[in-house]
Amino acid sequence: MGSDAEGAGEMFEVTTLDVHNPPRNEDGSINYKEDFFGKATNLTVSGQLQAELAALALGRVYTFGPTFRAEKSNTTRHLAEFWMMEPEVAFNDLHDNMDLAEDMLKYLIQQALDHCAEDLAFLEQRLIDDEKTKPQAERSEMTLTEKLRFCLEHSFERLTYTEAIEILKNSTPNKKGKFQFPIDKWGADLQSEHERYLVEKHFKKPVILTNYPADIKAFYMRQDDAKEGVPGPTVSAMDILFPGIGEIIGGSQREERYDLLVRRMEEMHIPAEEMSWFLDTRRYGTVPHAGFGLGFERLVLFVTGMTNIRDVIPFPRYPGNAEF
Repeated sequence: MGSDAEGAGEMFEVTTLDVHNPPRNEDGSINYKEDFFGKATNLTVSGQLQAELAALALGRVYTFGPTFRAEKSNTTRHLAEFWMMEPEVAFNDLHDNMDLAEDMLKYLIQQALDHCAEDLAFLEQRLIDDEKTKPQAERSEMTLTEKLRFCLEHSFERLTYTEAIEILKNSTPNKKGKFQFPIDKWGADLQSEHERYLVEKHFKKPVILTNYPADIKAFYMRQDDAKEGVPGPTVSAMDILFPGIGEIIGGSQREERYDLLVRRMEEMHIPAEEMSWFLDTRRYGTVPHAGFGLGFERLVLFVTGMTNIRDVIPFPRYPGNAEF
């Protein structure tokens, strides 16, 4: 694609130019007109922006394909290449989006329990044997099957980011300095340890966090409480948090108001020229719409009880590794 869908700049550039001696313009910049596509392009970060166009025409659509992030997150939950399912639905708001995501996750987990019982029994025993080698304090409180049924049998707890920050600030681990990343103010970007505390210790059920600070979210998310064209500090975003894994889904209601979207892009230094096709969907009439992304490998990681995402994809790509 020719644009950054997330606005975070974590993209792999695609080029056939000589990277050591590329053609230059008079001002010294690279002349991408001589490149294969005639412009600067990157591996796909997300299919969302293109799916928005389709959803506005067809109502309900989804994409499912490989996505790439040049993010140097060398963890057990991150990959540089992964597969993502991304529904996009016209006329959905944030609440509809949460309902769809919760229904989808429960449906997929139920399918695994109904049709893969023998595999799950094997994986559960593997996890039990593995847990025996850990100190008691690090062992999971639930077996694999219990963890899956935990997500089916509870309605997901829904609360705002602001409410979550207050819970975390006043939590025992935060007060006693147990968190690696202490929570001391509104606006902090939540880490996996915070997400897992909310799910596993505080609510003891899956959690949907909403209305995050705009400063830590993508440019396309709908800005809350906009009055006279001036948005509030939060956006209509949502993250679904699961036990043992933290975030499994991220999504939002999209900003359908042209003026507010342009202002947000300017704030994040996203060139309006290369996104003109996207802005046209707002210029010439649009509707409220929403969607989310579900990383397929994170779902498989959760359902199988594996502890490293590199073990649930045949050829894992991550910083420093592109074998096979």
